[in-house]
Amino acid sequence: MKKLLLLAIALRLLVAAFLFHPDIKTFNYQASFLKKGIFNIYTYLVQNKKTLPLKDDFVYFPLTYFALGGYQAVISPIFGSSLDSWLANAGSSSMIKDPNIFKYLVALKLPYLVLDIAIAFLLMKFFDNKEEKKKAFIFWLFNPFTIIIIYVFSNIDIFPVVLTILAFLMIKKQRLFYASLILGLASGFKLYPLLFIPFLFLAGRDLKEKIILTITPLITFGLIILPFISPAFFQSALVSGLTTGIFTSDFTTLALSTLFFYAVLIDKKINLFNYWVALFLMIFSFMLFHIQWLLWVTPFLVILSVKKPLLSWLIFFFGIIAFAIPMLYQDRYMTISLFRVYSTWYDLLPTPFTIIQKVYDPTNLQSVFHSVLAAGSLVMTYKIFKERESI
Repeated sequence: MKKLLLLAIALRLLVAAFLFHPDIKTFNYQASFLKKGIFNIYTYLVQNKKTLPLKDDFVYFPLTYFALGGYQAVISPIFGSSLDSWLANAGSSSMIKDPNIFKYLVALKLPYLVLDIAIAFLLMKFFDNKEEKKKAFIFWLFNPFTIIIIYVFSNIDIFPVVLTILAFLMIKKQRLFYASLILGLASGFKLYPLLFIPFLFLAGRDLKEKIILTITPLITFGLIILPFISPAFFQSALVSGLTTGIFTSDFTTLALSTLFFYAVLIDKKINLFNYWVALFLMIFSFMLFHIQWLLWVTPFLVILSVKKPLLSWLIFFFGIIAFAIPMLYQDRYMTISLFRVYSTWYDLLPTPFTIIQKVYDPTNLQSVFHSVLAAGSLVMTYKIFKERESI
């Protein structure tokens, strides 16, 4: 296990250092203002947009700002002003001409590595059997999907993902109040855990507990965002596409409604693990999703793969399909430009979208993949509920 862990860490450091997505530069530049004493990043960016080199709004929630900004405050003495200068350099040349870029990338992605390894150990706690513990450890550390999502696309959703895993460990121990509290904290990073509130309500044993489980994550989230409530906050984070896209989707409403009424009318024993997995399988199957969202459900699919070995290959196959869909977007930083850190010659290479377009409509191909993914997700959802898989 120690050798496997060291190998996994080495592999992650290589990917972290040598592949670059510009999002990591943007949100870390914004988070760098915390060590300068800026508390409300939303108002500050809106008020000073004209004078800032990077003019994007901060589209994440407050705990993301404090987590990233607090980490930068710790590593700043190591890099001095050079890291800040690189983050503030909006020119494309900063991606290829700074000799320290690989150090910066490793340093900025180091918190992901810590949380990533922590997830591997947390997943082991869902099992009593030693062999199953080892499988969960290996499945998490050596599947290509999480490595790409976390270290190539610099996915800061790993912060709420760790918390949702902790919440389900509390559920496993029948501590539903603590689970609801932790899900509220997770929503302070990303809003998606609040989608689970209807199922927390159903899991309550009596009306009092149902109400407590429902309002606890909402109150927790409200307290986190309360100091930042302003037009700038609503404009930047609360109504940003990253936040509201999944909440305003008709498919999300359909998935929530279907599962909720199934639980009320048919399912006599609510298994929260099943509903969490099924909810996101259905959402991702029927809507255009951001590749980073796949991380929300991946740890739980690892648990399912260990418990149901026959489903593991199906999950892996549909993981490939799910990855292929975003790769077909007309977005260079989904594929070719990830290597731009080495040379601007990569700007001359065509994207998969452009290549496929010569023989077939990539949008239609995305629809085909979505249909396959939807069919597979429905089959897996059926299997989960039929066999009443649990944590």
